[in-house]
Amino acid sequence: MLKSLPVQLVVCVVIALLIGTHLDFSVVQLFFSLSCAIKDILMMILPFVIVTYIASAILSLEQRAPLLLICVMLMVCLSNITAVFSSYCVGQLVLPWLTAGKVIDLTVVQDGITPLFTLPLPKLLEPSHALMIGMGYGLLFSFYKLSQAKDLALNLRDYVTLFLRKGFIPFLPVYVFGFVLKMQAEGSLVTLFTNYGQIFLVVCLLLVVYITFVYALAEGFKPKQFIASIRTMLPAGLTGFSTMSSAASMPVTLTATEQNVQDAGFTQLVIPTTVNIHLLGDALGIPLIGLAILQLGGLPMPGIEEYMIFAAYFCMAKFSTAAIPGGGVLVLLPTLQTHLGLTPEMTGLVATIYILQDSLFTGANVMGNGGFALVCHRLFKMIRLVQSQPAKADEEALAQV
Repeated sequence: MLKSLPVQLVVCVVIALLIGTHLDFSVVQLFFSLSCAIKDILMMILPFVIVTYIASAILSLEQRAPLLLICVMLMVCLSNITAVFSSYCVGQLVLPWLTAGKVIDLTVVQDGITPLFTLPLPKLLEPSHALMIGMGYGLLFSFYKLSQAKDLALNLRDYVTLFLRKGFIPFLPVYVFGFVLKMQAEGSLVTLFTNYGQIFLVVCLLLVVYITFVYALAEGFKPKQFIASIRTMLPAGLTGFSTMSSAASMPVTLTATEQNVQDAGFTQLVIPTTVNIHLLGDALGIPLIGLAILQLGGLPMPGIEEYMIFAAYFCMAKFSTAAIPGGGVLVLLPTLQTHLGLTPEMTGLVATIYILQDSLFTGANVMGNGGFALVCHRLFKMIRLVQSQPAKADEEALAQV
């Protein structure tokens, strides 16, 4: 059981709660320094993650039907932007009421314990520049076929993924432990989670209601049908919850979605294409967490014009998220800081809260991908872009989940 990452994270939080106020100051400072060092390393390699994931994703789609692919990409953008604005609407309605009188001085909290050391790591490339480079590389060699260019992008992606899996995931508990231990030693952790508890329930409710609506929309709001579709996708959602990886859940997602959509060819196009870029749980949860931290930090909610700019950058950045635990929030932290107005201390809190809830968000991402495929198939059938080709349901594979 202790080999499970979600269990390790929960254990780290519990231990920090129990011992945080009893440890020597220097010990807390050491663990916090390790957490900061891990974050610094990740932020340095982040541009390479963005470049390799975007470029390889575009190049991998070179032989797919162009019109259908363009339509799927447009639907991904529409779905993501709708989810991001849904979070904004919920935040505007609920957060001022939930956070009234619950302001936390995050600047004071951050100044309490400082790192013992900092790593002198260079900032080689801005994430926004990396986004453009990855898109340019992928599109260029999609038109001018060069096998070496595609192999380079795919190999670099594999190396980056290997580094993240071997050099990041094993240290996630250390990062969470150091940051949470610091907050507990300063006496702010209990205050934070007391204030955030109601917001967590709002996030959960938003995920459930929104994803249920997606399935209801896909099935023409026929209760028996959309409930059956959700039930069919639940094994995939539970797999995502336990593995904290949409990519690792993809075989189960494919099987369940094929059973719902009844079109194997369409499913095999949409699910692998969108597994890393249509993350409905992230699109709903991360903005709402960011807005909540803004409110708890005593900062005003962004106006609609400011939020529109944030939403545009947020949705572009989502095309480069890594399919690893915590990967969804990593590439979005600069966007939250630059375009939503969060301070560095606040982005650290967002990252910590997200990582602690990553299982929930990944399960929602997987369920959202299945619902997204259903909506796209229904819409594309209406405009005669696809024709239904019933697939043979792989009942044995589904039964083994």
